[in-house]
Amino acid sequence: MARPSTREAVIHAARQLFGERGYTAVTVKDVAALAGYSPAMVMKVMGSKAKLYAAAAPEVPSSDVVTEFDEPLGFALVRRILRRRRQGEPEPWSMVPLLVQDAPDQEAARAELRERYTSWMAAQIGDTSPARQKSQLVVCVVMGLGAGIRVLGLLDGSDIAEEELIQHYGAIIQGIVDEPAGE
Repeated sequence: MARPSTREAVIHAARQLFGERGYTAVTVKDVAALAGYSPAMVMKVMGSKAKLYAAAAPEVPSSDVVTEFDEPLGFALVRRILRRRRQGEPEPWSMVPLLVQDAPDQEAARAELRERYTSWMAAQIGDTSPARQKSQLVVCVVMGLGAGIRVLGLLDGSDIAEEELIQHYGAIIQGIVDEPAGE
């Protein structure tokens, strides 16, 4: 497997640190140390801490929705969130509020992340309504699961079996997805 580029390594390190500590608590020096580069190299590659933060914002999990079970999107989203928790991977859905609160420009971050997540969800569920209300509802429910699990440590294996959680919470999400428009 090829070694990641300097930019990829820096962004990966920044994503991890910003997700754990937030924008204000992370320094370029911290990112450089984790990535294995000098702070000067981080600045050369990224330009500024604000640009690094923007580049490190998690991608909408469009490419990693689990489809191996041939199940509806609501269940697949829950399954993937639980898989990321089990594997110790960053959780994009729980990081969104932190990314907005810690952003150098909160309004710009809010608008960009709202559009990114809502547009992605609208494409997944076929929501073509002007307000994309159904997409907004699903994004809220999925963000709630991500934050509850990661930030508060809710619904761990001692509280509920993983497959049971997938079935219960997935049904909630899928109920919104499957509800006819306008109801």
